[in-house]
Amino acid sequence: MADHFYPEIMKYLKLIFLVVFGVLIIPSVADDDDRFLYRDLAFRRLETDAYQFETANRQAILNMAYAKHEVTNPEAWLRVAPNAVPYEVDLVFTLYPRQIEAWRTSYYSLLNERMNTLFSLDPNLNSPDIHWNMILQTEATSEDAAKEMFHGFVIKYRTKQARTLPDVTSMAELKDVVSGDAIVGDSTIFTVMDRNPQWKNMLVVLDWTGSMYKHGAQLVQWYRLRRFDAPDAIEHLIFFNDGNNKRPYQKKLGRTGGVYRTRSTELDEILHTMEYVMSRGNGGDAPENDIEAIMTGIQYLENFDEVILVADNKSEVRDIELLDKVDRPVHIILCDYKGYIHPHYLKIAEETGGSIHTLEEDIYSL
Repeated sequence: MADHFYPEIMKYLKLIFLVVFGVLIIPSVADDDDRFLYRDLAFRRLETDAYQFETANRQAILNMAYAKHEVTNPEAWLRVAPNAVPYEVDLVFTLYPRQIEAWRTSYYSLLNERMNTLFSLDPNLNSPDIHWNMILQTEATSEDAAKEMFHGFVIKYRTKQARTLPDVTSMAELKDVVSGDAIVGDSTIFTVMDRNPQWKNMLVVLDWTGSMYKHGAQLVQWYRLRRFDAPDAIEHLIFFNDGNNKRPYQKKLGRTGGVYRTRSTELDEILHTMEYVMSRGNGGDAPENDIEAIMTGIQYLENFDEVILVADNKSEVRDIELLDKVDRPVHIILCDYKGYIHPHYLKIAEETGGSIHTLEEDIYSL
């Protein structure tokens, strides 16, 4: 009797093994958040015409041929791996055929092979602490066109020994903070932004004068780290330098100038704008044209829900008498707060129905 049932038992055990093994290696797309699941790793699925490299990041680019899993330049990662801490990996495919279900049927085994290749190259990369992105390029309409596009892994990393900066005084130091190679002691921006996840589609207006560079660097670092988990957080960014190096007597009420916005929220574009605004001026005198910058954003930009002012508590607001022209609540992230809130920022928050946010607390009742 045991001999009679043995083949049947083995057949069902084999079926169970195949089902379980299949679940482990075959990716799936969740309907609610477009994530590919690979073993214990969750891939955020993103589509773009063609992959764009972000020059602001330290990154190792591992090349693969179309529909292949071999890495042609493993040294690109191996030479930096001993001193690198990877925080994000883009796995770049071409979405061809264009229908996602057809693509999944054709490419799940290639995903498995490419991941095995990566983990064979460096087992330490097999970590859920890394943000995993599956980038699907949609530009190719034929196999020949797909073969011309980039395929492979882009490993973004910071160095293990991040140095501490007392301040940020140059674009090079700013980029080091953004990439994680350097840190500054004040974590006001990180703390406030993470404490208020309800802020969506933000119009962020940032005092971009000399004493605020370290805070602006942290804002961009926060955005870099959160942009895939909170893709709808920031809609627009405005930087103001209080007049492009004008002399104080040249700064007219509401027409001081030095107000700039980014053309997009791509990381490279944000950094390019910050560098340009730095080159145009760094403030000069103590008062700043906060209201002019806020009004510029409200009047000329669209599709934002919250107005966030990143302000220097040490500086008075040059154009506070224009406050009655601001018709939206302004939430103020107050930098360099030492227990005393400048009355101009209390006035802005109170009269617009906004709020004030310091490292320690959120103040809604003024």
